[in-house]
Formats: sequence, C-alpha cells, structure tokens
Amino acid sequence: MRLASLRRLLAVFGLGLAVAACANEPPQKLLLPEITFENQPKLTFAASSVETIQEYQPSAQPPHIELSIPQPPSVVAARWTRDRVALDNSQQNRVTVIIKKAAVTEVDLKKTPGLRGSFTEDQIARFDTEVEMAVEIRDSRGFRVGEASAAARRSGSMSEKATLNDRDLIIHGLVRETMMDVNRELERNIRQYMPLYVR
Repeated sequence: MRLASLRRLLAVFGLGLAVAACANEPPQKLLLPEITFENQPKLTFAASSVETIQEYQPSAQPPHIELSIPQPPSVVAARWTRDRVALDNSQQNRVTVIIKKAAVTEVDLKKTPGLRGSFTEDQIARFDTEVEMAVEIRDSRGFRVGEASAAARRSGSMSEKATLNDRDLIIHGLVRETMMDVNRELERNIRQYMPLYVR
C-alpha cells in the first residue's frame, strides 16, 4: 500500500474513532436557573433585625433526596428571607423566619407486568415536595407580638424514558412551584395577621 493511501486510511479511521467517542459521551448536565423571589416586592417590617432559623434538617435517608438535588427547598426558603424581607428600623423588633419543613422525597412506582408492560411507557418514580414556613415578630423583650405561617405540597412523576436532565427539570419545577405557593400564602397571612408590623 502506498504511503499516501495509508495516511488517508489512518485519517478516516481516526475520524471514525472521534465520532464514536462523541456519540458515547454522556449528555451535558443541565444548568437550571436559581429559584429566587427577586421579582417580588419587599415586605417591609417595623423591625431592626432579621434572622432565619432552619428547624428542618435536609436528609439523604430514603425516600428523602434533599441532599442530592441542585436546589433543595431549604436553600430556596432561606433565599425568601433575603429577597422579600426589608426592615424600616422604626422599632426594636426582630423578624424571625422559621423553615419548619423543606422535604423532597422519591418513591419508586410499579411497572406494568407481563407482555402489556412491553408496550406501556410507565411512570417509574414519583417526587413529592413539602414546605412549611412561619414568620414571627418579637419585641425588644423577646415576646412574640405577631405570627403567620404557610405550607404547600406538590407531586410529579417521571417516565421510564426520562433522562437524568429530565429528572432534574421535574424536581426543579416542583420545588419552584411549591415555594411560589408558600410565598403567596405567607404574604397573604402576614398582611392579614400582622398588619401593624408590615407594609
């Protein structure tokens, strides 16, 4: 075989290997936007300090998956304080945001058995999100003078044909929608039950 022909053969062979390598590469992990409340108006409290208390401890103990997802609801709930709470420093009160629950669980679902299962696209997992938050305001002596709370739950399932990126999208959407539910209810209850301390 001539040298030129051998070079062409090696070049084609090398290109084939490169294409095969690209085909076998795992898909790029999806970068999901940060869940925030920056587009929401501030809730301005008649207070001079604010704190967030994480009562709920995220878990990796099945069925909990809070520690293995990009944006756990406990982190998003803490952002709520940053994005929505403002202080006017008119009184020596303290605003306390308490994250009472911020759970995400994954439950395996049964597949359709037998021959029918071969022609059925099953939902193989269900994800459940549950968030509960409270806002308290205490005076300079530490007495609670106002309180409001909110809770929300959402569920969604994943098809057996879903990719890891599809899974992340489903969970991200559930966390976002659950937190937006809590956000709306919490603001409504703050304005109803703490009207003397917020504007």
